[in-house]
Amino acid sequence: MASLRQTFAHNLRRLREERGWSQDDLAERLHTDRTSISRIERLAPNVALDKVAQSAVALGVDARQLLSTGIHSVRTGPTHHGVSPSPQLVGAAVRRLREAGDISQRQLGDRVGLDRNHISRIEMGSTNIALDTLEKVATALGVAASDLLSHK
Repeated sequence: MASLRQTFAHNLRRLREERGWSQDDLAERLHTDRTSISRIERLAPNVALDKVAQSAVALGVDARQLLSTGIHSVRTGPTHHGVSPSPQLVGAAVRRLREAGDISQRQLGDRVGLDRNHISRIEMGSTNIALDTLEKVATALGVAASDLLSHK
């Protein structure tokens, strides 16, 4: 099974290529350089959620499309980009699922390998969670990472 980082890199490249864009074209839309796009597509950095959101907007897709397997490209139109995975949205989902599972912040932190304070910061939306951490939290809660990006 592909990691969330691998899925993001694969989907970013696939959607970029479907649009006929070079790495330079996408980099320009994201106000970065081609080397940064190349590194992401080669899995070098652990991308944070804000970069996923920016990429989704640039590509005109829902951010969940960049983090999910088996989802075909569907443009959402020029004015609507679906869910924007803000730290607050993710934090609220983590808290809701953690409480529904009757899991303390400390227990979740132990499952993920983070301290309770980091879990608290995630739930408050005061930290920009990286994809590797998002994946670990989702796994510990028994859900798909994309489930942490919605208002269920």
